Amino acid sequence: MNNIIDSSAWIEFFKGNQKYFFIKDLIYNNAICTNDIILTELFPSIFTQEGKLSC
Repeated sequence: MNNIIDSSAWIEFFKGNQKYFFIKDLIYNNAICTNDIILTELFPSIFTQEGKLSC
């Protein structure tokens, strides 16, 4: 079964919030899918103004 993870949960996961580390298990089990809207919401949070990854 695949799970869709909301962009706010991804952001907390990338920040290192321990509460969201279950996402790592879902990734390893290939149990996550995403969509264009979530990716669009994540891009500004992933990249800094210098174009480098912020996490």
